[in-house]
Amino acid sequence: MNMKKDRVNIAVAKEVTEVLANTAEELGMTQYALANQILAVGLDLIRQGYSVAQIKEIAQFYKVMTELESVPVPGRVLDRMIVEMYKENPDAVTRAWCDAGKMLAAYIKAVFGDLEKAVELAPYVARVVPARRFEVKAKDGEFTMDTIGVGYSLESVQITAKAVQCLLEELNYEVEEIITAPGILRVKAVKK
Repeated sequence: MNMKKDRVNIAVAKEVTEVLANTAEELGMTQYALANQILAVGLDLIRQGYSVAQIKEIAQFYKVMTELESVPVPGRVLDRMIVEMYKENPDAVTRAWCDAGKMLAAYIKAVFGDLEKAVELAPYVARVVPARRFEVKAKDGEFTMDTIGVGYSLESVQITAKAVQCLLEELNYEVEEIITAPGILRVKAVKK
């Protein structure tokens, strides 16, 4: 089979061809091989129902999760661990989750600049957190979080609330309201 007969030329913007050429060179690949791989993966994801925008956001979310060294743990296992640890030392668990909130705030500042830009990932986060509802909004200095199904126990919800509170405070928001119940977390805050 002649490879040249199997090739088809397509038109793309000049800027794209320059990036493709540079990236292929950096990876030690031909432009043909790199373009084929990118198109094959992209088209497969689109056929699975993802839009181009979603593919980009999922890649961004994956980057965030790996940079934060997140480890996937089944929700019920995590909840049980929290309850057992909370029985032994509630202050230590609360501090650990507050520290996690502060760490996430520092990451948001460094990578996104502000909370409003980071919240753009919320729809994609909602797909991977074990919650039936996960709505987060940050606009014009106001923050709201409305979740149902986040945590099975009151302890789990309360420490998640603490993490969110510490995150918001680190980002110069004042928490006006926190509502917790088993599986329910609602938070309202305003920028200071």
